[in-house]
Amino acid sequence: MAQAASKTCEICVSSPGHNYCEQCDQLFCDGCKISHLRTKMTKNHTFLSGPNINPEVKLYCKEHDENFIYYCLECSTPVCKMCAIKKHKSHDFAEIKESTEGIKAEVKMLIDMKMRNLQSKIKNIDQGSTKYQLDVQKVIQAIKEEGRHLKEMIDTKIEGLIHTLKEKDTGNVQTLQFVGNELKTALDKAKEQQKFYQGTQGIKDTTKLLQKLKQIKSQIDQIQEIQIPIMPSVKYDRQKVAEGEIEKLFGELTFGETVKKEENPKPQKNARFVFIIDI
Repeated sequence: MAQAASKTCEICVSSPGHNYCEQCDQLFCDGCKISHLRTKMTKNHTFLSGPNINPEVKLYCKEHDENFIYYCLECSTPVCKMCAIKKHKSHDFAEIKESTEGIKAEVKMLIDMKMRNLQSKIKNIDQGSTKYQLDVQKVIQAIKEEGRHLKEMIDTKIEGLIHTLKEKDTGNVQTLQFVGNELKTALDKAKEQQKFYQGTQGIKDTTKLLQKLKQIKSQIDQIQEIQIPIMPSVKYDRQKVAEGEIEKLFGELTFGETVKKEENPKPQKNARFVFIIDI
């Protein structure tokens, strides 16, 4: 059987063997390949070419030109009856068909197990991703609801402050209006007495003038001047709220971390890699 690892032409045994004849089971260099295809008996042979050719495994021992009939359990390789006597003496053997069937069953079981494990993990990833997306939506909704609640509290506080201000404003305005009206009434009375006083300017009779002036003075004395109250005032002192204090009004986000897969995972110890011959 031609070995791809030799990479040497099996005809001239000197040039690189990059061409594998599928009918002859041999490696050819480019020159020997051309000569081979020019030969009448081999002109229709087919080749596999390239530096990484992988010749098909034949079902016979090339060294002894014998069919493989045994499988060496210690060397994990098929052998013919001559190999069994010369190279694998005292080794444990099994019939190649029986061994191959056993390995086939083992490989099938490993493939099925691997596929089940991978499918289970993919299912877990899909379910986890779906659940995570639902959790994200729930958290967003919770944040919005908390924000709305805080806004409602702020709006209620604002309405309360404005209501208190308006109530106080109404009382103060009514008081100022009352005082203003009383002062206006007193001013009207004073103006009236002012007219009477001006009317006395033409009186020549001293006795009569004195009588009028006494009357005016008496009326002026009866006009009461209401004391002006302390003028109301109002201001609003802003609260200095630090960013950290605002943060205290909200909850916190908590993330469950995902486990990253190793980029170059180490192979498991005692792992067995079995190469089989399909018969």
